[in-house]
Amino acid sequence: MGYNIILTTYNLILIRYNDEIWLKSKKVKLRMIHTLIDNIKSMLGKANISYHKYQMSKDTARLFFFFNNKDIPSAIDVLKKVFGIYSFSPALRTSNRIKNISERTLELAENILEKGDSFALRVKRSGIHDFTSQDVAKQVGQIILDHFKDLDLKVDLGNPDKKLFIEVRNQFSYIFTDIIENRWKGLPIEHNKKIIVMDIGRLEDILAGFFMMRRGCIIYPVLFKITDKDGEWEKRIENWKKIFSYTPFSQFTIIRIDFVKILDIIREKLTEKKYLCALCRFIRFEIISKIIDTQYNIGIENSKAITDGLDLNDNNICPENIDLNSIAYSNNFVNLPIFTPLIGLKLDKINNLLKQLSNNLYNSDYCKYKPEKQEFDLKSIIKVYNSLKLKIKDLISKTLKNQEKIIIR
Repeated sequence: MGYNIILTTYNLILIRYNDEIWLKSKKVKLRMIHTLIDNIKSMLGKANISYHKYQMSKDTARLFFFFNNKDIPSAIDVLKKVFGIYSFSPALRTSNRIKNISERTLELAENILEKGDSFALRVKRSGIHDFTSQDVAKQVGQIILDHFKDLDLKVDLGNPDKKLFIEVRNQFSYIFTDIIENRWKGLPIEHNKKIIVMDIGRLEDILAGFFMMRRGCIIYPVLFKITDKDGEWEKRIENWKKIFSYTPFSQFTIIRIDFVKILDIIREKLTEKKYLCALCRFIRFEIISKIIDTQYNIGIENSKAITDGLDLNDNNICPENIDLNSIAYSNNFVNLPIFTPLIGLKLDKINNLLKQLSNNLYNSDYCKYKPEKQEFDLKSIIKVYNSLKLKIKDLISKTLKNQEKIIIR
């Protein structure tokens, strides 16, 4: 059933938020609902979509945004990207009188019912009324059968060809034909949850950051360049522009770090090349620890954690044992937890999620070094690190002075 067929009848969108929000305490739930409302307003504003007003149902279970009919298709596209929404339905509103409910339901039925169809009414009710949900279904269903006698319709509650939904909520009723699920669901993004995304060019790094957005976090991507390929920066920025479309903010901050010079010098000075990958990881952690220091104030000094695109599918240039061990000992270089949201996902699941996110993400050949036979021995690595400490400190200082702050609007 396609809602595009009957959009001319609708004047609002009924929004259901994620069940996880409903399970919170009353105080937290209301905070999250109001944050969700603000995020919806902001994302509609970013897309230049106007609305007349918005309301919350008396039981706080539903949100309603009222639109000009012509703007509803564009609003649907926006709502599909709002974290915290479970599902939504283009709908029309009428009173809670069965006479009015029947008249408006007939309008929708006329658009979707065809000869020989079976149909069912799905009725929900909230509030105090002198009728039950079953009363509404029986009376309105009979009116439909009587009105469309020439269509030879049948009622089938189990597996109908067409469904009509009616929600009676206190003094109003909402009638619709489609429930559009939000693929991402999640929690509304809140301002006090800042997460740094360490991006070395893997698509998995982007997806890890996206997963943290789904959990209500503001993300700050820190992009490390470890290749000399032309056009690499631009293509990776384009990837993040696609992520920006899922945020309620007017701008999106990205930090760019040219890491090639550091790695070139470290590789030249390093006698035991088998520790290059581990040193690469630890130096990146130290750079991030400097970035969040207030002396380099760029708005992310209160970040709570870092994400990493580790997934244990042996699919990346970085050896998994180095990734895991460096996370285990990361506290030597950065005093933040490191989240690995992809670690339990199989490769086909990750690839499918990336395709759902966007069909044209740039897949970078991100590392020019690709060293073989990498090992991890913490004592040896710390010893090597300390022997190069003054050089590394100087390189980090120069790199931070040359960091670039990119604003996507």
